[in-house]
Amino acid sequence: MLKFIQDLTRNRKWDLTVQINRQQVKETIATRAGVVVLELILTMPAFLMIMLAVVQISLIYVAIEQTAYASRYAAKIASETTEANIDTLNTGSLKSTIDNVLRVGGLPQGSCRVILEHNVYTGGVEQTIADPDPAAANCNCNPPATTLPSVTGANATDSVRTTVCVRLGDNIPDFLSTFGFSVADFIVEESTTYLYEL
Repeated sequence: MLKFIQDLTRNRKWDLTVQINRQQVKETIATRAGVVVLELILTMPAFLMIMLAVVQISLIYVAIEQTAYASRYAAKIASETTEANIDTLNTGSLKSTIDNVLRVGGLPQGSCRVILEHNVYTGGVEQTIADPDPAAANCNCNPPATTLPSVTGANATDSVRTTVCVRLGDNIPDFLSTFGFSVADFIVEESTTYLYEL
């Protein structure tokens, strides 16, 4: 019987020690959970801003790549247009075709301006046809200042250059404007020069 009472006393001591330790662990966990929540609250805006910046930069990159492709496509069309039609090419049909290419590429509003320059059968004099002309107020975009190349020794010495301008504010969401970094007024401008092929 004495042995039974001793065993019972030992078990109670053990239970009391385990119970005290469990209470201490629960208090530590509750305190640590509060610190984790506080850290999350303090760092969440930074994580959100970084995530939005990554998305914004990738959308800008897509806009740049699609504008470059549209510029190459426009130059290819212009280089294959007959001499009689090249001056009227950019009065509507070229810009609408380029806008369709940009819409397929994920830029819903398309271009704000398309500029065609050529020296096809003009004796080296450059012709510039822009659509729209004059440029819209929110689309300050001009072709490069360099002259068109005249390639000596080639079968075709005439060349065409197209410049496609896309306003970012019309085509991609402006995620970072709430943080003071707005891209709404930025314009992507890409130019491509091709030799005239006809």
